[in-house]
Amino acid sequence: MQLKSNRVIDVINWGRELFLTRNVPHARYNIEVLLEHVLGKKRAELYLDYDYRLSPREMELVRGYIEKRLNRYPLWHLVGSVDFFGVALRVNDRVLIPRPETELLVELALKELDGGTGEGVRYVADIGTGSGNIAISIARARSDVFVYATDISADALALAEANARANGVDGAISLLAGDLLDPFTGAGPHRLDMIVSNPPYVSAGEWAALPHEVREREPKIALYGGESGLEMIGRLVAGAPRCLGQGGRLLVEVGAGQARAVKELIARSGAYGRTEIHRDYSGIERVVLAVRK
Repeated sequence: MQLKSNRVIDVINWGRELFLTRNVPHARYNIEVLLEHVLGKKRAELYLDYDYRLSPREMELVRGYIEKRLNRYPLWHLVGSVDFFGVALRVNDRVLIPRPETELLVELALKELDGGTGEGVRYVADIGTGSGNIAISIARARSDVFVYATDISADALALAEANARANGVDGAISLLAGDLLDPFTGAGPHRLDMIVSNPPYVSAGEWAALPHEVREREPKIALYGGESGLEMIGRLVAGAPRCLGQGGRLLVEVGAGQARAVKELIARSGAYGRTEIHRDYSGIERVVLAVRK
């Protein structure tokens, strides 16, 4: 498709058609986000000023981004940031790009914290923090919560620290290096009130079917959960009771079709009482909640 002119509206239509011809999902949204980034405008402003003509430099940038997106570079890597739960976060190829469905995990965590008893600071652990999206969202929403954010990747912890600082909650978050719950063995902090995690849960069979931009451009360590996809989740379920206080909550995001198997793991452990499965906005069983006896 030929570009009619360098007017915003024509660039939007041109970019959309290019993405559609190459089967890039959410074609219009992609070109809108790229234009937001290049022009420093919100999507609504693009349409309010649709006759604005891009400068040669702006068009050069847009063409470059479009070419990379057509080659399946993730959209959020191109623009360098993503919005999650109302929080602006920097992202790169060393961390998993936060997904909208993970906002449900934050919503449920905050709801459970609201329903807690007692006064004083509550202690939450975000296991596998990545960009820090979950930890930062909780810390921003609750001034009475202190969050331990763990990750095995030093690169992820560095990015999470930068994101926490940029969002003004670095004083409410402690970043700990280690595999899953390892930072809480030995001396460690006192009993946690809550553990939240979006662990790797992609199975071996699902891995091969992932879109190229996910499989090749995002870190495997943040996605692959072993042959069944339940390896990391199983370790969390088994290890969490040693770290949670009585009545402490474990909230775990799971893959499509995994919730019932995770609930079985929880039941077999014998360490938990109330257990719930919560569906995301697409109707998929997405989060499993368990309360330590």
